[in-house]
Amino acid sequence: MLSIFKKKLFSDISGTAEDMPPHVSAVLCLMIEIARMDGKVDDDEIDEIKNFYLDLYPEGNFSEAFQELKEWTSHKESFNPFINIINSNCTKRMKLEILSNIWSVILSDDKVDQYENSLFMQIGNMLLISDEELTAIKS
Repeated sequence: MLSIFKKKLFSDISGTAEDMPPHVSAVLCLMIEIARMDGKVDDDEIDEIKNFYLDLYPEGNFSEAFQELKEWTSHKESFNPFINIINSNCTKRMKLEILSNIWSVILSDDKVDQYENSLFMQIGNMLLISDEELTAIKS
């Protein structure tokens, strides 16, 4: 069952990378970058991103969208464009759910790398979420 966040933010979209609204791409790009943070993208991390994607787009082509977004993020030097898009389009409740999904990607390989944790906290702070709320997501 899709959450309220997913229903509100992602309804009636095809799921191809070129057709995704910017806020959808921004969330997926942050998930991809978190997965890359420890130097490799594990299958478990990809599966977590894929599950998020397929909840939104059951008929979408995950492999195609993932490759396009992965390629696109590799050319970005900053998370600020993704953060700005999310801050402009999402409520605090939605941001908390986004961060919960990002934390699920971090946990998916059964190890929390210090850089992943640090990046999670930085992203949360840039999304204007307090350290206390971020700690609550992680517990």
